[in-house]
Amino acid sequence: MKFVTAEEIFHDPATRRGLPAWTYNNDELTQLEMEQLFLRNWMFVAHVCDLPKAGDYQCFEMADERAVVVRDQQGEIRAFHNMCRHRASRVVAEEKGHCGHSFICPFHGWSYNLDGSLKNIPKSSAFPQIEKSDFGLKPLDCEVWHGMIFIRFGGDGASIAELFAEAAEEIGLYQIEDMQPLDEPYQYRFDLDWKAVLDIDNEGYHVPVGHPELFDLVGATYTDQPLAGGLTRAFGSFKERKLKLERNRDYVETLPAESYLPESHQHLWIYWGMFPGFVLTLFPDQIEIYQIYPTGNQKSVMAGVTYALPDKRASMQKARELNRDINMDVGDEDIRLIRWAAEGMRSSAFDAVMLSDLELGLASFQNQLRELLPVVTQPQAPEKGSLKAVNDRLRAKGKVSAVG
Repeated sequence: MKFVTAEEIFHDPATRRGLPAWTYNNDELTQLEMEQLFLRNWMFVAHVCDLPKAGDYQCFEMADERAVVVRDQQGEIRAFHNMCRHRASRVVAEEKGHCGHSFICPFHGWSYNLDGSLKNIPKSSAFPQIEKSDFGLKPLDCEVWHGMIFIRFGGDGASIAELFAEAAEEIGLYQIEDMQPLDEPYQYRFDLDWKAVLDIDNEGYHVPVGHPELFDLVGATYTDQPLAGGLTRAFGSFKERKLKLERNRDYVETLPAESYLPESHQHLWIYWGMFPGFVLTLFPDQIEIYQIYPTGNQKSVMAGVTYALPDKRASMQKARELNRDINMDVGDEDIRLIRWAAEGMRSSAFDAVMLSDLELGLASFQNQLRELLPVVTQPQAPEKGSLKAVNDRLRAKGKVSAVG
């Protein structure tokens, strides 16, 4: 793996000052971010184990788009716009469930096969001649990678496999495709800009002070390692550490060795991030998948779920419980820090931040944002109604060339 250096990330010293305050509270920018970042990039929806039978489905919504992912009769995972071709109603109303052999629109009863083809129109004689092949559900890009199901509403960029190419060997060690849900999915809703949430999540400089228990576990080994192209890796090791806190000692002493992991990964907590807001956390005993995305101006969501390989050993069960408790506390600490930092950015005293070489993940994330949406480099918000035009003009000029 080739990691990006601090010199490359901060090739423009001005990037150490972070993003302008206006970028964290601007309705037009949020709309542009949803359209050009999230709707054009891959979004995680579910794991294949969440859809074990033909007819099992999972829905996902982003901005004005609705999707449904389903396992068809041949066992293939497919994704469609959750929109009936008759009057644009949802074809399934529940967030997840089982639809049997077909989707039946709850509005007028149009039905669709699991491959998306139109199956039946009630009272079809009331319509002019309709070519059924022209009125199937509209498909979405869908990719299953190591058991994780991703969809994309638009765009024609790289596949998930291509985006994670440098991480593939390491991620492949964990046999994610064979895992099962460990806990119920969780969701946190914030009255904050999505970037304010990711600003905390993308750097480890705050770990020694902000997460005392996590720091006791991994100490100074915690390192951010951004790669070019929107990937970021961070890790911490608890190998041969003298732990002060009882819960950490219990976790390390209880955690059994995993035969499928090499010695180098038996004592690592690893975080892989993909721009704009996807995170895959690899623990020796389980994994956690979550993503952060906007739902409106000053509105964002962090949604996640944990998975693990089936393992009935009492030691593994206890280790997983301890891991969950440790990470729940880390999450609560992060939420507090997120809110405090966001409060400060709303203050009249706030002008800019100052980023260190220990915040490379955050700086790399912001560089990606500058490259794709160069309007965020402007010190003041563009005049109301002009933001998209200003961004298009800056992109045409090649205003920003970011590394990492």
